[in-house]
Amino acid sequence: MKLAARAAVPDYNTMPGESEWRLRSVFEASAIGMATFDLSGRLLESNPALARMLGGSVENWSALQARGLSQDETGKNEAMAQNAAIFCELLRGERDSYEFERRFGGAGGSPIWGHLRAALIRDRSGHPAFVTAMLEDITGRKRAEEQLREAEKLEVIGRLAGGIAHDFNNLLTGILLYCDLMLSGLDANDPLRAHVNEIRMAGEQGAALTQQLLAIARKQVLKPRPILLNDVIASTRDLLRRLIGEPIELVTTLAPDLGTIVADPAQLRQILLNLVLNARDAIAETGTITIRTRTGTLPGSGQPAVVLVLSDTGCGMDAQTRARLFEPFFTTKQQGHGTGLGLATVQRIVTENGGAITVESEPGRGTQIEVFLPEMQTIRAVPDQLPDKGSDPEGDLPC
Repeated sequence: MKLAARAAVPDYNTMPGESEWRLRSVFEASAIGMATFDLSGRLLESNPALARMLGGSVENWSALQARGLSQDETGKNEAMAQNAAIFCELLRGERDSYEFERRFGGAGGSPIWGHLRAALIRDRSGHPAFVTAMLEDITGRKRAEEQLREAEKLEVIGRLAGGIAHDFNNLLTGILLYCDLMLSGLDANDPLRAHVNEIRMAGEQGAALTQQLLAIARKQVLKPRPILLNDVIASTRDLLRRLIGEPIELVTTLAPDLGTIVADPAQLRQILLNLVLNARDAIAETGTITIRTRTGTLPGSGQPAVVLVLSDTGCGMDAQTRARLFEPFFTTKQQGHGTGLGLATVQRIVTENGGAITVESEPGRGTQIEVFLPEMQTIRAVPDQLPDKGSDPEGDLPC
């Protein structure tokens, strides 16, 4: 049986105009911005990718350079002058190529990071003919590098904070202990009691800060257990009143039918302290901070949850501030009046406990923050499935 002859594969390199067509297709479809310039710096041709990156066309090499951004005009002008000098060396044939990375004004006003490489193309005699430039969008890579640097910085800060917090916590323990001893030896009407109480309150605030630092450094020993959120609020209420001061009213409304949650009591107090202190700082002079509890469902899952609602009559926040509210070290307070760790700590604690946070705020209309913590699920044992004696006398077994 004779086999059919295989069709010959055409040699596109020998077809008239085919090689030029392929090169033109690559030029037009490339994701990298491309352009060619004559020896005077005038634009000869550019591809669509370059226009998409920069939001328009460029007329010459100087216009392309002018798209570069700098922190100030002085830095921008210096960079343009330096690049122009190197470009002249390229045109004279004193160098074959050069490249640099720079921020460029992108389409729609959004800046991009670009890697620009310019190369000299010579004719067959070796004389300079024209210059080709390629601009690659490296914004994603730059962002990843910045995130890596931030992560490394936070890790170093966390290690340092953990060591300092331990030593500082030992000092605060002694201060609080001696405050208690002094209070036990003073009469109820002694005017010195007010001063000692102020010292003790400052020590308690310092202790709360060390807990935040230890939590960031992951050196805090957690002791989660079944607990009622109302009990934690009730036991912390007096401290909260002292922290916010007399001009601000503290109102608590606790729902009587709350379920049990599994959490570390110290972490719940951290949440309360950080939210209340943040609300206090948002109130200029007089106002109200309201703490409520209610039942609800966890956003996204529908699981039964216990909800802590904290609202204030403070200045409120715009959308830009709300978007960065839980970033570590982000603060709107004056220098020396905030660490930017409080709300970041709240978010970390809530997330680690399987919960969620929602924020509602508008400038001039105050802020309301809701913290959802999953309710502990229980199974009521039926009589013929009772556990062994002593294992669970109440019959409520956590799932």
